[in-house]
Amino acid sequence: MRKFGKIVWAAAVVSVSAFAAGKVACVGNSITYGYGIESWPDQTSYPHHLQGMLRENAPSDTVENFGVSGLTVRKDDQASYWKGYRFAPAIEFAADTVIIELGTNDSKAYTTWNTPEQDAAVDSAITADFEALIDTFQVKSKPHVFICLAPYVNNVEWNILDTAVVNRVNPAILRAGLEKGVNVIDLHFYFSALEKPSWYLEDMVHPSVEGAKHLAEIVYAHLQMDTLHVTQDGSTLKAPKGFYGFQWYKDGKLLEGETLETLVVMGEGEYKVSVRLSANAHSRIVTAPLKVEKTTALKPGARVAHENSVGVANMAKSARRFDAQGRALNTRGPSHQKVYRKR
Repeated sequence: MRKFGKIVWAAAVVSVSAFAAGKVACVGNSITYGYGIESWPDQTSYPHHLQGMLRENAPSDTVENFGVSGLTVRKDDQASYWKGYRFAPAIEFAADTVIIELGTNDSKAYTTWNTPEQDAAVDSAITADFEALIDTFQVKSKPHVFICLAPYVNNVEWNILDTAVVNRVNPAILRAGLEKGVNVIDLHFYFSALEKPSWYLEDMVHPSVEGAKHLAEIVYAHLQMDTLHVTQDGSTLKAPKGFYGFQWYKDGKLLEGETLETLVVMGEGEYKVSVRLSANAHSRIVTAPLKVEKTTALKPGARVAHENSVGVANMAKSARRFDAQGRALNTRGPSHQKVYRKR
């Protein structure tokens, strides 16, 4: 079994090959940056610990910390990550793997005097701008993208409340992840002061040194799951077994309502499926795309049926009637002529 804190996954569903992370961009707010625990050179933030874990098996993997304190994912916010000084460098880094941990500061936008319409507008902005950020990272490279649901927080003075994170922010982030078909890390489930207070600083928002290391373990465990594949049996595609929920995609587009373990091929194209890792957490891993071509998209049994039809035609041909001189007879209707069968 694989276990990191509350992470327990059956090894049977994990590919034996480790995920090649390559150049890793850790994009985020102060939780990524290492607020309150940072040192120079950085020896304490979660990206630092993540690099150490990755390099145990892949010495060339490089992790860069693009976290900036206090920033949001929403473009129209004054403290938007899009306007921050690390945004352009993060894009130019042309990462092979991108981990996006934003949303905690967006919870400040939900206030007690908001109207339902205002809250809904914030929801939509978080989803839309997360989707746009995912797309933007595809411009310089085609990275594996992992987006994080915000972890547990509770600081009344900063108006960073867990109720807003649970009820508004994380559902909006999850919608973006499902729509874009990227990996999702449920930090809220796996990283909480309610489980272990020592993971947090006194502000109940930022990880401690111990917490940053555990955060890296959570991210590392999810990276190692990114080796899943779809299998094909005729015209039926099958998701990896042992998971709790499914969402299929064709050519990068979500297939509405296709949430079963199997999918009937809908023509040529690239197919992938997002699988939910456990019944309780919202973490999801997306399989590698499978290219389906016309020659490989036969329905189960179609080849057999074709061969049988050819055999029947040959049998029918061999059963035609002939007279004594070898001339074919019209076999429609009854015949009183003496007939022979060619063998």
